[in-house]
Amino acid sequence: MYCYVDESGNTGANLFDPAQPVLYYGLITSKTNLDVTAEPLLRAARAKLGVERLHANELGVRRLSDVALSLGRFALKRDVRFSLYKIVKPDHAIITFFDQVFDAGLNDAVPWHHYWTPLRYVLVFKVANLFDEETAKAAWAARQETNAARAAEALQGICAALQERLGRLRDARSRELISGALSWAAANPFEIDYGAGNKDSALQISPNLVGFQQVLQYSAIQARKQSRQVRKIVVDRQTQFNGAQGELADIYRRLRGHKQSMGPGMPE
Repeated sequence: MYCYVDESGNTGANLFDPAQPVLYYGLITSKTNLDVTAEPLLRAARAKLGVERLHANELGVRRLSDVALSLGRFALKRDVRFSLYKIVKPDHAIITFFDQVFDAGLNDAVPWHHYWTPLRYVLVFKVANLFDEETAKAAWAARQETNAARAAEALQGICAALQERLGRLRDARSRELISGALSWAAANPFEIDYGAGNKDSALQISPNLVGFQQVLQYSAIQARKQSRQVRKIVVDRQTQFNGAQGELADIYRRLRGHKQSMGPGMPE
């Protein structure tokens, strides 16, 4: 199986660009090498449009519509499949905060079942309700901080701000649980290890790499369902993230066949 990946809405580490709040990954999977089997079709499409390459950003919807039917017929005949993944970038800032601060393996105040079972989804929604944009920006900036002392200090300030908003939560148990977790994190910021440590680690928690994990996972699922091997993954050239994407793909390759459950009711 052959996989082709592109992204849209990339703003790097800036998760709060109002013009591009969502990062998209598009994935095309094919049983054949499209660089070979689709070349006659693409050559004809380029000739019809009078261009040297087919790029949606340059052609626009109207001109792409002129070749859409032929592309669609080819995809149906060859069983070419398209998948779309998205990450809402401001939400990503809050989720990365939750994943680090409310990790039951790091935070002694978080009960195991509130992080390693589907109860985590309820908890993350409640924690998200305490954030505003300013606090989310501060949490993301601290998450990327490479200086451990500055990250710890910033985390303490964020926890204090969230503590003041616990009154937004209606049920006492949620207030108790979240307050305990925030208090423990503020008292033990170096145990939480909130900062990124270095630039490479900062890339690994970017929405680009998190989204790319979804692409790799689905590629593996499709290959397994079709009893095929992934022979090639082609990723659009992107200098900031291609190196980290390659490292991530290599990790997935080495973990091929390995299964590990995150917890009861959680995906493997």
